[in-house]
Amino acid sequence: MATDLADLGTLEKAWRPLTAAERPKAEYYLGMASRAIRRRWQDIDLRITNPGDRLTHEDVADVVVQMVLSAVDGPPVRGAKSFSESVGPMSRTATLLAGSTNPANIEDWMVEVIEGRSAALPQFHAPPSGRYENLFEWQEGRN
Repeated sequence: MATDLADLGTLEKAWRPLTAAERPKAEYYLGMASRAIRRRWQDIDLRITNPGDRLTHEDVADVVVQMVLSAVDGPPVRGAKSFSESVGPMSRTATLLAGSTNPANIEDWMVEVIEGRSAALPQFHAPPSGRYENLFEWQEGRN
């Protein structure tokens, strides 16, 4: 069995010291994230040890830690974007995400780190503007 691509110490450096109750959950998710990466990139261990490859163990550990944080540092309601709770006279609200909250999901920036592509650039798509200038009367700037 292969070792995890990140350890509890790395997770604690990125987040905070784990409680005794959080440690088993974090260990599970470290293993799950490592397995997800190894399923997608079966040569990841060879690449990490190859001095000619720019991918380092720290790069992969960064990706694993972010995958784990999405599971252990989330709201108490799985799949919620935000969560609030009041005590008297009771109130609970949760805002759900539109996308998946599966901590095994590999995001685009993670792919770019592992595959060695250039830095991630924001992507924006908008419909063509059309010809709406004639709808507005602009007193300034028109000749």
